Amino acid sequence: MHTTSRGSGRLSRRHLLQVGAAGFVGASMAALPSAFAAPVTIRYATGGGIGPNEMETIIFLDYLKENVLRNYGKSYTLEMTFTRGTPEAATLLASGQADLGTLAFSTFATAIAKNAVAGGLSIISDNYQDGHAGNATNTFFVLQDSPIKTVEDLKGKKIGINAYGSAVDLALRVVLKKKGLDPRRDVQIVEINFPNMAAAIREKRVDCGVLVIPFLAVESRKGDLRTLFTGGDAFGPSSVIFQVARTEFLNQNADAVRGFLADYVAGLNWYYDKANRNKAIELVAAFTKSPKEVLDSYFATGSDYYRDPNGCVPVIAIQTPINAMVEENLIPQPVDVSKYLALSYLPRPCST
Repeated sequence: MHTTSRGSGRLSRRHLLQVGAAGFVGASMAALPSAFAAPVTIRYATGGGIGPNEMETIIFLDYLKENVLRNYGKSYTLEMTFTRGTPEAATLLASGQADLGTLAFSTFATAIAKNAVAGGLSIISDNYQDGHAGNATNTFFVLQDSPIKTVEDLKGKKIGINAYGSAVDLALRVVLKKKGLDPRRDVQIVEINFPNMAAAIREKRVDCGVLVIPFLAVESRKGDLRTLFTGGDAFGPSSVIFQVARTEFLNQNADAVRGFLADYVAGLNWYYDKANRNKAIELVAAFTKSPKEVLDSYFATGSDYYRDPNGCVPVIAIQTPINAMVEENLIPQPVDVSKYLALSYLPRPCST
């Protein structure tokens, strides 16, 4: 009995040591999930095709993944879908086929008003802003020798925009109303693709037309077009394009989104660093099939749109144009943008 008891005691202690060691390892593994967990795959819907405006695409080129982005492949990876515009990106988010995406304020407001995305959307970062002093702004041009000198002179004229309901269409309507013109009665608004807009102005198919980056940078230098007004005249500084996440995905994958945004900000600042200028132009030119000399004339300079270096976006920069959408009956009810801001996932604090 006594011997058996001692033998049982020795076996029991050995067994306890084995169980304890296994439990310690298991607990240690459980305490360090981020060190061993596979990276989260983020399905990203871009705001458009391949172009230098789409910072979300050029930041995640292979060169930057290998040399600049510290979190890629660790906390997250990307599956990127190149859309034909932000309405398509919104559709992918609504159907659950995308987790993050780039949306225009108009697309975002429409999706919120329609409750299109189950669980909602959260605004997580800036992409680019219009109307900032010292930076490019969407601009409505007339011919240099046009008799149209003021906005009021547009009465009875034909004006080109890219699409009805777009950001530039809304800006046009706001400016016309400010000057006492009725957009529905006093002018004719027609749709013309951005690549064909400058030619439409020069060929007098329209009396006035809007140019955006990159066409703005190229065509405005030719000297035969004159600025009539800008997007800044409508809204002041406004966030035309910004990044969003499905709120459900954001809540479930906070670390992955933080890693993504830290890399986004790091990549953005890499492109704006003059020390990287030659390599930056080389990369973007190769990816977008754009002439280097054209890119070098505006990309990531004061001749480009404003981009906040920390990815921050003031609530008023989104709220102001969305309020204009309500006034134009483009959405049925107001949208309180502050309820959808989730900028705390950025690497540095924002003041909104």
